[in-house]
Amino acid sequence: MDIENQEAPQAETIDRRAMLEEQLEAAERGEPIEARSRDESGRFAKPAKVEAEPEVEEEEPPVWRRPPASWKKDFHEVWQKADPKMQEYAWQREEQMRAGVEPLLSKAQFADAMQEAISPYMNTIQGLGLQPEKAVAALMEADHKLRNSDPQTKMQYFAQLAQSYGINLGAMQGQAPTAAPNSVDPMVYQLQNELNKVRGEVMGWKQQQEMVENQTLLNEINQFSLKADHFEEVRPTMIQLLQSGVAQTLDEAYDKAIRLDPTLFEQTLKAQQAEVAAKQAKEANRVAKTARAAAVSVRSATPGPNTAPKAANRRALLEEAFSETEPRL
Repeated sequence: MDIENQEAPQAETIDRRAMLEEQLEAAERGEPIEARSRDESGRFAKPAKVEAEPEVEEEEPPVWRRPPASWKKDFHEVWQKADPKMQEYAWQREEQMRAGVEPLLSKAQFADAMQEAISPYMNTIQGLGLQPEKAVAALMEADHKLRNSDPQTKMQYFAQLAQSYGINLGAMQGQAPTAAPNSVDPMVYQLQNELNKVRGEVMGWKQQQEMVENQTLLNEINQFSLKADHFEEVRPTMIQLLQSGVAQTLDEAYDKAIRLDPTLFEQTLKAQQAEVAAKQAKEANRVAKTARAAAVSVRSATPGPNTAPKAANRRALLEEAFSETEPRL
């Protein structure tokens, strides 16, 4: 037997096995299974190579199509239904706000930390008549000199600090206490500290009072603005009148500011006249109703005998009924 013919069944078996493996893989991928054709010798023909189609990358939607991170989930659906131009503009504004607020957050945290650190010593700082930032700067300046100056400068500066704080360096070294030139008596220094403490407490109390008064005044202004129709229009003029002392109260400042504006004064005058006319009409209507009710009550209370002759026909009956009801109308 020809060697080629002997190897044919083996080759066919290999082709069949390969075909079954390919069909199994296609079935696992969910692809349709196609029948394999045979070549001239009866073997399964090799499948034609199918070039893979290039993958088309899906374009990622613009970032502004997504709702801003600061928006609540309840409004995400509203965002998706909004006009794309509005979405883009709103997203840009959100980004600008975020870029502007983020640097302020770190500054606010630093300010809170500094406020917490100096809060226990505010009475002393205020008693010395210093602003908190100047007090902190003075302490850091002293620390810098004591750390970085030459030895002689350190000694001189340390002696100055000891003198200003009422400390006798000689007594600390076991020497007899001596009064140094321009030294501060310890008793005087203690009294000064007590005075500074009291002064700081008074300053703190005054600041608290001012805060309370300012808040009360702000609430009063807010309440007044609710009932004043033209408050926003005349507010600058009101401020000038109050600051200059021309007006003493909000009502006085508002009235004078309205009079200084001819257009607003005319509008206000017409509104007042219309209000007065409406009140007069309402009062007149009330008086008329009261009078009619009194007339009906008197007529019903003392009915007189009806001596009129009975009507002989329908027309006469109607005329009689109208004549009886006429006083009530």
